[in-house]
Amino acid sequence: MSDSAPPPEDSPPRSGWWWKIPVSLWVMYHIFAMFIGPASIPPASPTVQSCWPVVGPYLQLVYMNHGYHFFAPQPGPSTLVSYEATLSDGTTVSGQIPDLKHQVPRLYYHRHFMLTESIAGHDSGDPRIKPMLVRAMARQLCREHGATSIVLTRRTHLLPSMQWCRAGKTLDDPELYEDEPLGRFEWADF
Repeated sequence: MSDSAPPPEDSPPRSGWWWKIPVSLWVMYHIFAMFIGPASIPPASPTVQSCWPVVGPYLQLVYMNHGYHFFAPQPGPSTLVSYEATLSDGTTVSGQIPDLKHQVPRLYYHRHFMLTESIAGHDSGDPRIKPMLVRAMARQLCREHGATSIVLTRRTHLLPSMQWCRAGKTLDDPELYEDEPLGRFEWADF
């Protein structure tokens, strides 16, 4: 019998390729989620917004939902706190929080900005929290300056309209600020 069939070739086993399918699907889903996260913030098309329920829980789970909606589509007014502290010798020291000139590095400034924004954020929340935040800020400022009393004022810096900008007015125009007294605090009361 001259059956001259070639001997079987030694081929590498084909095991181990199956894991590439779920990994490839996950990579595609992850990339899709990275695009849908910021794109689904209004104003966005209904198609893109409808993708959020598909990727939102995943982005939350892996801490990749970076709060794109915080600055978009329209940021709100910023909140500043101005103060006038009276020292024991009767002189006064005034300032503002945050203060870009004195609060460096930028992260230090940003932390103070978030403190003032937390006061504004509690306007519609629990009415007991805002007075506690204001009182804590007054106590800290009195401690920093060695003041016997302090007056705090909330300054809301409104966003200018397009007409405002087209008219050539500046962003730091006094008309863009609204002042609201937060109170007078005595060091002896702390």
